[in-house]
Amino acid sequence: MAGKFEEAAAAFEGLVASEPNDIAWLDGLGKSYCAIGDFQAALPLLERVDAYQRKGTPDAPGQQFQMSVAHWCLESRAKAVELVRKLCADTLDGKIGMAPDQAGGATFGLVLHYMAVTMTDDINRNRALDFLRALNANYDKRPTLSRYPVQTVKQLLGEMAFEDALECATGAPALASAFRVAERSRSAMQRLGVVLFHDGAARRACGDEMGCLERMQHVFDLGHRTEPIRWQLARHEVLAKQSQ
Repeated sequence: MAGKFEEAAAAFEGLVASEPNDIAWLDGLGKSYCAIGDFQAALPLLERVDAYQRKGTPDAPGQQFQMSVAHWCLESRAKAVELVRKLCADTLDGKIGMAPDQAGGATFGLVLHYMAVTMTDDINRNRALDFLRALNANYDKRPTLSRYPVQTVKQLLGEMAFEDALECATGAPALASAFRVAERSRSAMQRLGVVLFHDGAARRACGDEMGCLERMQHVFDLGHRTEPIRWQLARHEVLAKQSQ
């Protein structure tokens, strides 16, 4: 699969060379670079696409989320946290009206929580949890209007067990059966990566570093078929551990 993304990057490079201002080609090339792990090359492309998207649609998050992940994987962690923290704040303030999920933008808070826990940054960890609590209050008021990852939010807030979140994400309460379901369903594969990744963050928050790394390995092993942001972050964890 990695070879296919390298082929895609090469194809987009040719398209960008012939049409250097085409936003679709720039976007495709930036995402291809992220997929193969070349975040240094991806960032200037993401920034150009972000400026274009947010100019045309002011309440869109643009490429800020992917830019945050790129900075994180380049070890610019403070910059990464600031970008995703602002996404959370702007979501609550109504400045962002286009969320990357069907749970009011929970994705932003979940990733901020992971980053803050990993950095042992209690201030931003509390900001992430406050953001998720605010969303959770809305979920409780209108329980039929939101979808997964609502259950992972509730797991991090101590209202739901991992097994229950896993079942909501994949339809299977046990990990072995969840993997089998994911092999047959693209949407389940995407959600499985999310629920495993954030269970890893929850384990790290409780001091279970081995359990966290086990979950990161699980997400990494799912490959590019799972949710891309969590896969890129898990890949970064796994490769960093292997290089030690």
